[in-house]
Amino acid sequence: MLRISMVSVFTMASLVSGAALAQGQALPPVKVNLPPSPSFNVSSAPVQYPTGELSVFGLRKQKDKYMDKDVRVKAYLTEVYECPAELRKCNDTLFEKQKAEKKKAMKKGGDALTAPIAVDRTGCRPCDQPHFFVADSPGTKRERALLVADYPIKDWDTGDLKPLTVKPGEQVIVTGTFSINSITGFAASNGLIIHKKLEDMQGKILAEGNAVLPPEAQTIQLEGQTPQIVGWAAHQKGGDSQPKGDKSVPGGKKK
Repeated sequence: MLRISMVSVFTMASLVSGAALAQGQALPPVKVNLPPSPSFNVSSAPVQYPTGELSVFGLRKQKDKYMDKDVRVKAYLTEVYECPAELRKCNDTLFEKQKAEKKKAMKKGGDALTAPIAVDRTGCRPCDQPHFFVADSPGTKRERALLVADYPIKDWDTGDLKPLTVKPGEQVIVTGTFSINSITGFAASNGLIIHKKLEDMQGKILAEGNAVLPPEAQTIQLEGQTPQIVGWAAHQKGGDSQPKGDKSVPGGKKK
């Protein structure tokens, strides 16, 4: 028994000694280089550029100051909405049906001229209104970009379709009214721009006016600057008696 006890004591002493030795030896500190946590409130863009335009960051930072006012913003185009081909084709077909029904009503005359024309839209919702997104950097995701609503898609003089020629990734200057909502149903809690003019960095006008606002509401009124008439009103020729403009836009001429 004594021999066993002595061995047990020796064994325990060795374990305790080893444990003490292990606890007493400090391991060298491990250095871990982690990237800094991303900050979604910091932008590399200035609040305002030396040439006078606001950045998207600067506009949102001064949201209360510019709300419901015309602003001029320099940013990168990140995305342009395009109505899906199938949906566009569906809407074109419905439009042709509506035109045919109107012609029938004109031939009938009487109450048929004022009666509403019912067209079955089953499975064919309208395309969204024209819009695009801009941001302070070209790789910004849609949910963080600034929406620009209701730019015109037709030429004011001819009425022909006039798609945007600018491509995502290019820097542009957008002028329009900073707002929370547009009359076509767009809404953004951090603000959106109701389109009035789009320019490239050389000053070339890529689009002007608004697809749905009446002519008198399309005038650009930047603080401290002379009001600038754009859109249909800027393309009139000979005054209201002889307007020059597309009949399909607000106030456009009759062909």
